[in-house]
Amino acid sequence: MFKKKFLQLLIIIIITGCSSAPKETIPKIRFVPDIEGNEFKGITKIEDYLEVNNYRNKFIVAAPDHKRFSEFNNFFQLGILTAKNQLKITNEIKFVNQNNLNLSEANKNFLIGPLSSEIVSKIDGLLLKNQALLLNDASENYSISLSQKSQISALENYLLQNEVGRLGFIEDENNSSEQNAAFKNKWLSSKRDAVTIGVKENPSTRIENFLDVAESKSRFQIIDKASFSDVEFVPRTRKDFSQVVISTNDLSRLYEIASLVRFNYGLNYEIFSLSSNFDQKIDENEVSLHDIRLIDHTYENKFTNDLPKSRSFCLGFDAMLVSYAIANNIKGEIRGLLGIYKFTENKLVSRSYIN
Repeated sequence: MFKKKFLQLLIIIIITGCSSAPKETIPKIRFVPDIEGNEFKGITKIEDYLEVNNYRNKFIVAAPDHKRFSEFNNFFQLGILTAKNQLKITNEIKFVNQNNLNLSEANKNFLIGPLSSEIVSKIDGLLLKNQALLLNDASENYSISLSQKSQISALENYLLQNEVGRLGFIEDENNSSEQNAAFKNKWLSSKRDAVTIGVKENPSTRIENFLDVAESKSRFQIIDKASFSDVEFVPRTRKDFSQVVISTNDLSRLYEIASLVRFNYGLNYEIFSLSSNFDQKIDENEVSLHDIRLIDHTYENKFTNDLPKSRSFCLGFDAMLVSYAIANNIKGEIRGLLGIYKFTENKLVSRSYIN
């Protein structure tokens, strides 16, 4: 009798052991290859690199207080949900107030956010690397943000690729941009060269001098007086740089300064502007007319160039896209609406598009 019960118990133990759920395995790393170019060429199709969604838990989205930041939250959440539907993500998404974030719950799921720089600095490094995407600049955990870092990275990367060693800077002294100052300081600290001019009201003469057009006109007048025949004249601009960065916080001033560069025969210069400090709607006609290259998110999104709406939407979309990639161990280059994301040596490097 005792032997029979012992055998029954042994069989139950064996069956229980065999039927217990297997441990969750880490998904195989899959790499997305780089795409050449700094322009928007479409969103990375994660599904092409993912046979099955290996992530089973929730996505916790820590957003700002809805009453205080209702407009941002509306478009940010719309971006999250648009990406969820487009990627056919079946996981539950839970939105929480970032001020009431429960780290214990977050560590059991995948955390997207918070956006507050103060909260991010407090929790950076306290979360599992492959289960969080913070939405402000961080050093330990993966992060993406609306800060100037990705725009500076994009412009610097473009100039490096094109072996540019000298730049022209035109600074609007009435509407100075800290963002452009940060880029200029970084540029000069790398022992590269720059020619800078500051402009205020009526900047036409200053820009004419900056491009050496005034000197070209002066030389022509001397030659014209000494010549007995008609002299054809096309003023020449300086050739010691080919790229001009305009620094201003005011879009109307950007259009004005760019138009004066073109008017003063600077037709061959590449004109750039960082844009994270702009909060108006971009005038596509002005940008196209003066051939200005804006460093920003792509305007090929649901809210085009209405900056407050489109930035919020694109941040939400990309937060979901990149989080889904991280949760499924997808590495390489991910392209979203806000910019290009590259996983290198356990780091996530972001850079904006050049429109």
